[in-house]
Amino acid sequence: MATPQLGNCPKCRKLYLRIRNICDECHQKAEEDFLKTAAYLREYPGSTIQEVSEETKVSVAQIREYILTGRILMGSFPNLTYPCETCGNMIRVGRVCKSCTTQIKQLDPNSQKEVDRSPERDDKAGGYITRYL
Repeated sequence: MATPQLGNCPKCRKLYLRIRNICDECHQKAEEDFLKTAAYLREYPGSTIQEVSEETKVSVAQIREYILTGRILMGSFPNLTYPCETCGNMIRVGRVCKSCTTQIKQLDPNSQKEVDRSPERDDKAGGYITRYL
């Protein structure tokens, strides 16, 4: 069994024993924020993410994280949408909207073709050092 290591909490930068990805204080705060968010959504299921954030004082990013980790199930909340990671358009599923996904798929084959046309590519050697050994 590996021994736990020390690290700085990514949220508050406090030194902590790495049992989870954030310190105990930040974890406790996140749990309290989740309970506030869940209670508000139970009372007002037609709310938008901005309304929930304003009323509970929980950031949109944190609420989005609850949705993406499956702690908040979107089926019960018809108006709850969150921003796409790429363009910021509001979505209900995944991390990226359909238009950004389409653009990424269109760019991927083009970038692969550019790599294939590169004159520096050497299929036989595979790299500078192996070429001369």
